[in-house]
Amino acid sequence: MKSLKYTIDIIGIMILIWGLMLAMLLFIDRIVVNIRVPIEGVIGSLINNGIQLVIAGAMFLAWLFLWYRLTVYCRRRRLKLWSKSSQ
Repeated sequence: MKSLKYTIDIIGIMILIWGLMLAMLLFIDRIVVNIRVPIEGVIGSLINNGIQLVIAGAMFLAWLFLWYRLTVYCRRRRLKLWSKSSQ
């Protein structure tokens, strides 16, 4: 039964991160892809694609940082509980 308690945190993180990833992909598909710069030609296309890339990249880095912070938090909490139970 203890091992089930230990895996609950990991399962919760994976479900939350998976849901956030799907929400982020939907946001990119619905909002970021539709961003248009009113400049014609090759330069406008490069600027448009660059803006989309920067926005999507920033969202990805925020998502990755959130995943990292959640795993560090759960790991520290679990180690604190293990150290209290061994004493």
